[in-house]
Amino acid sequence: MASDGPPPTFVNTPYGMVTAAGRWYHIPEEQARDYAGEVLDHISLEDLVERADLWIDSPRTVALWLLPLFLWGLSPVWAVVATAGLYLGWALASPAVPSLWGTRAVRLLSSTLAQGGYYTVVLSLFAMADRFAAVGVGLAAFVLFRWGIVDWAVRGGLRALRRRLYPLPVTDQILRGLMVRAALKHRVSVPQVDAITKDILDNWGARTDADDAAD
Repeated sequence: MASDGPPPTFVNTPYGMVTAAGRWYHIPEEQARDYAGEVLDHISLEDLVERADLWIDSPRTVALWLLPLFLWGLSPVWAVVATAGLYLGWALASPAVPSLWGTRAVRLLSSTLAQGGYYTVVLSLFAMADRFAAVGVGLAAFVLFRWGIVDWAVRGGLRALRRRLYPLPVTDQILRGLMVRAALKHRVSVPQVDAITKDILDNWGARTDADDAAD
């Protein structure tokens, strides 16, 4: 009989963990638990992976919440330019600064209910002020970001830039960073950080080779 509980946060594979969003963390569950060690006495691996997924989505969340503020003070064109610059800048910088507190904020701000209510109120105010260009830009941005179209459009360019900035795939960079920050918060040690990096790179290479052989 099928379980009525919530779906698993990730599925374990020989090449790593895959989340429901289709993101790969290039370290198998058993090794991730070994490396996290005492950290998992305070925060579960499932929670760490879920938080990593949230942090990956944080550029989209930040852009959605700040665009209406830009529209209040700037023309629609400059509001779009400012939002695009913020989105791309944070997408490049955020893997270096994963935050446990920040993931809690992103969890709240990324909910459909919160964003939908926010945009309903703000776009209604723009309409009442006869700022219909701002209404159109806000509505278009909401759809493009919420449906993941913006993320899809810039994915290739961001991946190339991130490879120049970070030694690991962005998913693993963030997960490792969250493990370290959790260890600092709870004052426990994570002595195998270098081993995590090496094994992630090995698994990443093995998965890439397997994908190439299947093509």
